[in-house]
Amino acid sequence: MGGDAGGFVGYPMVEESKATGAVAAVYAHLLDGMPFVPSLFKSLALCPGYLVLAHEQAAGVLPDPSFAQSAQKLVTSAREITTPPAHADVRGALAGFTGPLSRMLLLAAGLRLALDGELHAPPAPGQVPEARPVRPESPAPSPADAPAPELYGQIRAALDTPVVNSIWRSLADRGLLEAAWDHLGPQVPATRAAADDLQHRAVDAARHLPWQVVADPTALEQAGLGDARPGMAAVLGAYMTTLPRVLVLVASSSAPE
Repeated sequence: MGGDAGGFVGYPMVEESKATGAVAAVYAHLLDGMPFVPSLFKSLALCPGYLVLAHEQAAGVLPDPSFAQSAQKLVTSAREITTPPAHADVRGALAGFTGPLSRMLLLAAGLRLALDGELHAPPAPGQVPEARPVRPESPAPSPADAPAPELYGQIRAALDTPVVNSIWRSLADRGLLEAAWDHLGPQVPATRAAADDLQHRAVDAARHLPWQVVADPTALEQAGLGDARPGMAAVLGAYMTTLPRVLVLVASSSAPE
């Protein structure tokens, strides 16, 4: 997909400040329960019609207790993979991302299963939420405004992903990215197998969640989005690779003292 100046290349995203129409409506609804719009949704917003369907699939399951329990199990299973940083501010910042990362991993798994026709629930109806102002509490800075594009490139290369997700952008905004990566980067090679296992765990868990509607091929056809399926599958595939690789790096920071 697209690129940016300064050597940064990756998936483009629709930032909160650039959201209009159906994208802005979905973002405003997401921000009812989140301090910023997760990168997953910002990437899916490249196809506004699919973003609406994905949001409808997410909306019914995100508040369900079984979703939170499944996400926590993913975090727990990854806690012993790496060592937490000694830097207290870095450790606290990383701990704050374990929950969002695990939830987005589960959601990406469920969306991909739906896109492949492997979930059994009615198709998402494709109704755009009510339009409201998009006011994130703490937005992650755009990669285009990054203070450390070269370091982003190192992270992408080490994790073998096109995605620079919100955790790295937020750490950069707080001046903690270099310290965090100095600790996490050397641990990446030893975490790949664990990340692959975590991806499989997420897919298995997603199959058993109580989805109410799904963004499946029928929903896409009804919305006139059949041609968007390969592109959205590629975006979800990138996140299904990226999210477990990041989660195994940071999960140890949330371990009980």
